[in-house]
Amino acid sequence: MKLVIKMMVAILVIGILLPFTILKGKDGAPLLKFSGLKLPDSDVSLTDIAKLPDDIQGSEDGNLIYQWTDAEGNLQFSNNLPPQGVEYTVKGYDPNLNVIQAVEVPVIEAVEETGNEVEKKTISAEDIGNPYSPEKIEKLFDDANNIEKLLNQRLQNQEALIGY
Repeated sequence: MKLVIKMMVAILVIGILLPFTILKGKDGAPLLKFSGLKLPDSDVSLTDIAKLPDDIQGSEDGNLIYQWTDAEGNLQFSNNLPPQGVEYTVKGYDPNLNVIQAVEVPVIEAVEETGNEVEKKTISAEDIGNPYSPEKIEKLFDDANNIEKLLNQRLQNQEALIGY
């Protein structure tokens, strides 16, 4: 069993080191370089958030969240300071990082004629359905793919015109 574990570790180490040593690209250089490894850049560091003073009463734009554990052991999150004497941590967030913006569905007044009577009907968001339904998301992806195809065709036409 120990031999199998040692062999697995050796294979793992060799597999990790191959792109840095033996495996070469078209130019003859190794595929990866140790100098190319670095951490991603970030605008806000965790140490900056941790150094915030304790007397912060919450920011005007609501970008601070306080985290603490209550007397019953439950983890709590709030944009207001926790009760006095409770240890807490401050976390920041960017409200502009929402991937899908909310859709406000308007209330529509519809007129329905049945025989001699005219009936006004209000259509609400519940009647229309979820704007993020699987069908609508699929249509969004299809539209995006069609736009990509159109842009690729335009690029090919431009390259043909300039003789590229």
